[in-house]
Amino acid sequence: MEEEENRALQSINETPAEKAAKRRKLNEEVEDLKRHLEIMLDEDDDVYTEATPLRRKVLVVDYEIIKINNKPYYKIIRADGT
Repeated sequence: MEEEENRALQSINETPAEKAAKRRKLNEEVEDLKRHLEIMLDEDDDVYTEATPLRRKVLVVDYEIIKINNKPYYKIIRADGT
């Protein structure tokens, strides 16, 4: 806890010039890391997603709000009657 408090006090007491220098240093480090970053394509990336075709989805026609014990529940009425 004391370390966090000390860091908080230090950040409050920093001058704008010190903050700008710290920000500049971080930006330089980020640029340096970006220069060394190489993106490799993964040819074995087998992603499988299961999609429901739109023609199989049942449309929602209407809904009713039912309150049980002062909690709202929604009764969904679909086009196929379920």
